[in-house]
Amino acid sequence: MVRPIDLQDNLAKTQAAERMNQIQKSHGEVGQQQVAGALKEKAAAEMERTRAAEKTDMLVIRSSKEEEEKEKEKKRRQKEEERQNQSSQRDHIDLKG
Repeated sequence: MVRPIDLQDNLAKTQAAERMNQIQKSHGEVGQQQVAGALKEKAAAEMERTRAAEKTDMLVIRSSKEEEEKEKEKKRRQKEEERQNQSSQRDHIDLKG
């Protein structure tokens, strides 16, 4: 059988124990939420960093394509100038000779 003093002591401790359990449970949930938030922020930061790298790669590809197009245009102009020079030399008649 339980002594009255033990029963009274246990009842008083029950409320304190329930409060402690609630506090510990809420701390665990808060800690888990903080960790989840930190992981979400880290993932977002890594996604931003990855996207930035892709954009710079695209710029490099575009700039090299632009350079190739400029070189092709320059060669085309040079050929056109050579053709014009050759055709003007053919049209020239040497009267002294």
